Amino acid sequence: MKEWFEHEARAAAPDVVARRAATHRDRAPHSAALASGAGSARATPVSTRVLDALSERSVGGLFQLWIAVVIACGALYWTFTFVSPTSLATTAGPIGAGLDGLLSAMYFSAVTATSVGYGDIVPAGAARIVAIAESMAGLVLFGCVVSKFVSRRQEQLIDDIHHIAFEERLGRVRTNLLLVRAELQATSRLCEGQEIAPPEAMARVESAAMVFVGELHAVHDLLYRPQQTPEESVFEGILAGLASVFREFIELLACVRGRRGEPTPSLEASIGVMARLAREICGECVPRAFAPALRTWMDRIQRLAGDVEQI
Repeated sequence: MKEWFEHEARAAAPDVVARRAATHRDRAPHSAALASGAGSARATPVSTRVLDALSERSVGGLFQLWIAVVIACGALYWTFTFVSPTSLATTAGPIGAGLDGLLSAMYFSAVTATSVGYGDIVPAGAARIVAIAESMAGLVLFGCVVSKFVSRRQEQLIDDIHHIAFEERLGRVRTNLLLVRAELQATSRLCEGQEIAPPEAMARVESAAMVFVGELHAVHDLLYRPQQTPEESVFEGILAGLASVFREFIELLACVRGRRGEPTPSLEASIGVMARLAREICGECVPRAFAPALRTWMDRIQRLAGDVEQI
């Protein structure tokens, strides 16, 4: 278990450094980024803006747009027959300008928009240009619909992956809290009957403190930057584990310092971070409203943070 704690402590140290670096980057000026963003917005081509507008539509909205294109182009083909009767023709001759001609124009428009092209109706003159434009528009719209279905499936898979990773992280937090508590209890037994806390006990307390700070960061992120919210029963178990570890840690620190043990600078730094994070875990501090039982545990953890600072 000692080797596990040393490994976890070494893994937790870079994470703390990364968090501080991320905080420093967040506080840095971002006027240059805003300026570059404004410049890129001005330079966005029309085709990109059109594709962005299409991507924001739902599948139903894209289908309605496709129907509108079919109807509009069909009406345009039928209008051409009044100007030039041979604009749309079959092997039997022009389709005509009556009701049958309108239905034939709508049929040709739907066939063209789906890029089927049976060849039973042939456009001529300006109708060819409209047919080419309609076929391109139909391909773009169908491509958007297909991408919507694909992206929806990808989002489902990504959500599943995030959920699995989130559950694994919660399980790791619970497991680490149990191991930290067991390590603190074992370290307390090392101090029993000793006038001066042995160096091995101080090293084990330092490793356990670093691991505990890492898990405290994880709980702090669940409260202030939640990507997902765990179930209340699971979260209550985690908060109860935090309070239990805090109590064991307070008793062990009092025992170590009472036996003239000298805390290392690393242990003092971990205790400072521990107290700072725990002070921000309270029912009134967190941005989200929780159940009364969870708020009670949060307030208890905050009081225990004050006890740690007083030792």
